[in-house]
Amino acid sequence: MPAYSCPAVASAVLKAGLKPVLCDVNLADFGYRVEDLERKINDRTLAVIPVHLFGYPSRMEEIVACTARSGAWVIEDAAQAFGNPAPTQFSAPPGLQGDAGFFSFGRGKPLSVLHGGLLVIRSQELRREAISIYESLGEPGRWNHLKYALRLSAYWLFSKPRLYWAPLKVPALRLGETFFEKEFSVQRGSASAARVTAPLLDSLGDETEARRRNAAYYAEHFQSLPALEPPPRPDYPYLRYPLLARTGDLRNQILKELAARGLAGAVFYPCPLNELPGLREILQDRAFYPNARSLAERLVTLPVHSGVSDRERAMILEAIGKACSASVPVSDRSLHAGTIPRTAPATEPRE
Repeated sequence: MPAYSCPAVASAVLKAGLKPVLCDVNLADFGYRVEDLERKINDRTLAVIPVHLFGYPSRMEEIVACTARSGAWVIEDAAQAFGNPAPTQFSAPPGLQGDAGFFSFGRGKPLSVLHGGLLVIRSQELRREAISIYESLGEPGRWNHLKYALRLSAYWLFSKPRLYWAPLKVPALRLGETFFEKEFSVQRGSASAARVTAPLLDSLGDETEARRRNAAYYAEHFQSLPALEPPPRPDYPYLRYPLLARTGDLRNQILKELAARGLAGAVFYPCPLNELPGLREILQDRAFYPNARSLAERLVTLPVHSGVSDRERAMILEAIGKACSASVPVSDRSLHAGTIPRTAPATEPRE
C-alpha cells in the first residue's frame, strides 16, 4: 500500500491479520511509484492496494501488470473517487479495473452521508464470500438512527467553507487530525443512511461537474504562480484541489493566510504512514519514502464542492496570492505583481 495514504487502510489490513508493506508514491498523480512497487512485490504478496488520492486515478495498467507476475489481488481504494470519470488515457474509471474496488460515503467524500460505502467485485466467488461476511455482521443499535440524523445535520451545516472554523474549535471531534485506530468495530450499514443516499445519487452528476468547474477555475488563476505545482489535470473533479507549494514554509504560510480569512485549507496526511504514532511502532519500518515525505511537507488542498461560493473562491485566491508574494525575494516581486488581484474576479473558467 502507498506510504502516503489513509491510516484506516492500514488498520483494515492489520485487522485481517495481514502485514502492511509500504511503497513510495509518485508526485505526478500521487499513486504508486511503480519502480518501488515492482521491487516490493514477491510471492508472499496477497494483495496490492492502489489508492486514487483526491479521486484522481492511479496508473492502473502498470499496477495490474506488476501484480500479474506474482498472482496478487488488486483491491482499489477508490474511497475518494465515487462518480469520477476516466480521463482519456485511462480505460475505466477509478475503482473498476482491479479485482475489487471500494468507495466511501463517509465524511468529506464526493457523496457524503457520514456512513457506509460501496464494494465492487469482479469475481462471483469473491462476491459470494463478501456477502456471507456481511450477513454475519451485527445490526446497528436502536439509537443509532437518531444519533446519525443529528450528526448528519450538523455536518451539512458546517460544510460551508466560511463555517469550517466552528467544529475545529471542538477538540473532542478531532477534526483535521490524522490518527491510527488499531481496534474498530465492524457492523452492517444503517438503513437510515441508505435512505438518505438513494435520492442523492440523482444529484451526483451536478456535484461532480461543480468540482470539475472549481478545479478549472483554480488552475486558470494559479498558472502564473511558479511557486505552486498544479495537479495532473486542471479540470478534473478532484475531491479537493491539490497544490504542491515549492517549500514547506510556503505551504504553512498559505494555511496561515487561509485561516486568517476563516477558510481552512487542509494538509491531508501529516506524514508517511511509517512515521505516524501508533502505526509506527507496529510497522517497524525505518525506510525513508522521499515523495511521501515531500507530499506531507508541501501539500495543501482546497475545497471544490458545490457549496464553495464565488466570494469564497476569490478569498482563497487572495490568500494564496498574498502568501506567494510574501515568499518571493524583494528584487523579484515586480515579476509577480498583479498575478492574482486582491479581489480576484469570480468569473467561471473558460471551457
